[in-house]
Amino acid sequence: MSVIQTQNLLNKFVELCEEKSGRSLAYMQCETICEPLMELFPKINPEVLQYELLTQGLFEPDEWIHIKNIVKEMEEQNIWIIVEKEYKYLRKLWKGPKVSIYIFPIKKANLKSSKQIPRKNGIAYRNALFLFLSTEITIEEIKALLAHEYNHVCRLKFLDLMPDKISLKDSLIIEGLGEYAVKELHGEKMLATWTKHYSLEEALYFWNKHFIPSLNVMGIKNHHRFLFGKDRSRLPQWIGYHLGYQIVNSFQENQGPFHKGELYTKSADEIIAGSNFPI
Repeated sequence: MSVIQTQNLLNKFVELCEEKSGRSLAYMQCETICEPLMELFPKINPEVLQYELLTQGLFEPDEWIHIKNIVKEMEEQNIWIIVEKEYKYLRKLWKGPKVSIYIFPIKKANLKSSKQIPRKNGIAYRNALFLFLSTEITIEEIKALLAHEYNHVCRLKFLDLMPDKISLKDSLIIEGLGEYAVKELHGEKMLATWTKHYSLEEALYFWNKHFIPSLNVMGIKNHHRFLFGKDRSRLPQWIGYHLGYQIVNSFQENQGPFHKGELYTKSADEIIAGSNFPI
């Protein structure tokens, strides 16, 4: 397991689209991109996986006409080689588990950078990691994204829990650890903007009023409104991500220093208790 040469899957998808067989573009994307992944996700069907990846940033099926050029450009940028090298470095640094890494173009990757169009996103599972990238992304951005997502893999492996058994406090710490890894490896300049959205006073207000009573809510699907906020609830945008990072960052400042993956082996209760956001 390592970085999968997804160029082969992508080029096969384009070839099928060019044949104009009469099958829908969505069907052909599912067949070529998602069905080969079923060994990693035996409990769901390919259509469910396709839907989840599309919501996370996978290119839309009707973008197929641009994919061949995007893949060529990504190969010229050595994207797969860069990710492979960085993955090996992180795995050694954190003594982390093996994982299969899949790289795909992000939605609208053919368009030049815009504030409305994300250039990168990722999603991590215990045995797989997906990176959705634009050709406009920098090497440092790729490394920061991989650090965040692979740290999730390490934490999920440590917790050894099914998604419906993960508590809200664990989800907060998972996100906080991932972004703290970015700071530790690449500096504050590479942190997500949501790490600075709120003052300590504002964050503590939402922590005490909304989060403490709900820390034991189980199931990651029930955590989205806490993490993302805004339209999903009465909570402000990205408040859960912000809190997760500030909890981990303040724990490191108050109780550290911790190095080389020590943090992701601390329990959520220990991290919260030693942070600026105690229960």
